[in-house]
Amino acid sequence: MKKQINGVIFYLIIIGFGFCRPISAEVIDRIVAIVNDDIVTLVQLSKETASYIKNIDSSGYSGEKRKEAVKQINNKILMAMVDRSLTQQEAQKYQISVSDTEIDNALENVKNARSLSQKEFLNALTNQGVTLKEYRESIEKQILQSKLINHAVKSKVIITESEIKNYYDTNAQKYSGKKKYRLRNILMNNEDRIKEIKKKLDAKIDFSTLAKQYSLSPNASDGGDLGLFDISNFSENIKEIISGLNTGEYSNVISTSQGFQIFYVEDIVLDGNKSYEQARDEIHEILYNEQVEKKFKTWLESLKKNAHIKIML
Repeated sequence: MKKQINGVIFYLIIIGFGFCRPISAEVIDRIVAIVNDDIVTLVQLSKETASYIKNIDSSGYSGEKRKEAVKQINNKILMAMVDRSLTQQEAQKYQISVSDTEIDNALENVKNARSLSQKEFLNALTNQGVTLKEYRESIEKQILQSKLINHAVKSKVIITESEIKNYYDTNAQKYSGKKKYRLRNILMNNEDRIKEIKKKLDAKIDFSTLAKQYSLSPNASDGGDLGLFDISNFSENIKEIISGLNTGEYSNVISTSQGFQIFYVEDIVLDGNKSYEQARDEIHEILYNEQVEKKFKTWLESLKKNAHIKIML
């Protein structure tokens, strides 16, 4: 649970790192949204959309295309700000707070994720026109929101054993692994001679011994060992032949672009195969996150329905 909460916090903090940008002095401030007793101003919105607008401009958009792209970004970010305002108001209602230690730890996570020293981190903030105090405040808001999500949503999510088992059975192919073949080969440039080798194999002479003696392949000294392969990328002819072999079986003589070959299947393994017990925790996390997202959307919609929201963008 703690890992999942930290993941949400980290994601929100990274978002926070992106929206703290300098804004043009030409922006004339005004209210663009009212959320109960809170307001969102144009200056606040411009800070959060600055990096996105910059990307739009660097993409070469102009005229009506740029205008429409900017409009979409402004609307999308403003709705996110409204959502954040609502959740922060709820956090205050439930007296959920964030300690300095939590903010310090979050800062360390950001620096480690970006491989930044303290000096480099402070320089990055300066380049974005953001003070450390402002950034700490933005982190506090994000952690507060994450805590509220945990309080209002995550604590109410329950994943049953039958749901996990049903997911495992429904996605059996995902957990059955990919079939791979450990192969050996004998390569020769004379069809008649390799057919004689095939007769020796039929007489139960060891494949690797024959490969060492007769194969012209560079791997002959290793008994013709080719390694482990997913044969899906092989030619249709060779793929069809090998897939029809079981462990310990070898093919007939095959004409290939390299010469005449005989393939031997030393082993067949399921790479990535996971039993129910091995996959259980992974599936639990998948279902848990799906339910959290679903319940959070429902909870947020109920907040909106009971709130006084006015958009004036």
